[in-house]
Amino acid sequence: MSGKIEDPAVLLAAVRATGGLASQRADPRTVDAARRAADDAGRALLTYRADDTGGRGLVLGWISQYTPAPEDSLAYPVRRLSPVAVLTWASCLGLAWPDRAAPPYPGEPFTRSGLLEVTGDLGLSTMWVKSALYRVLIPARLVEARSTVLHLGPATAALPEPFVEAMRRFHDRLPRLDLRRISDPDLDIDEADLDGLGNDDGGDDSSDLDDETFEDDTLPPLPGDDVADDL
Repeated sequence: MSGKIEDPAVLLAAVRATGGLASQRADPRTVDAARRAADDAGRALLTYRADDTGGRGLVLGWISQYTPAPEDSLAYPVRRLSPVAVLTWASCLGLAWPDRAAPPYPGEPFTRSGLLEVTGDLGLSTMWVKSALYRVLIPARLVEARSTVLHLGPATAALPEPFVEAMRRFHDRLPRLDLRRISDPDLDIDEADLDGLGNDDGGDDSSDLDDETFEDDTLPPLPGDDVADDL
């Protein structure tokens, strides 16, 4: 798509399809009109930090009173993460969100080595954690990889306030890392791990999971994916 998006409906569709769209892709007047249209539908057009240079992006969230409750209704099906993906996500939150009183997003940057150390303390296999990170959390935009560090992604910025309040109640139980054990972030993620992640406006979500190469047909699904993959 070339040029700026000028139709509010197209902008909302693009933001929803990509999970996060750079603000400069749309005219400011279009953003304002799209925000009003989203409000009328019970949604919220929110901004997030798209990169480390101050760039901003747009993501769709929910107005609190309109937030669906998937456990109470089958009208709005959602993907349910496998146990490994849930523990990996909880560990990402534990590393990036040290202050319970602060909003979880944008949080603090963290390293893959720190994540593997925390999840290793939980007894999780390195291969499964990397699979959950690169094939579930990053494609879902819950986490982003930028250069050699990891950050919470736009989907975290869009979490409804009732969900954030629920997470605050369990903040003290999130897996955390002893700061004295953090390894050098410059040695953390090599270029092979970042190939194909597509952190701009979507893209190829595949990547190498380790120094070894895993093909999709040789890596078994995460434990629990057979019953937790509803979309």
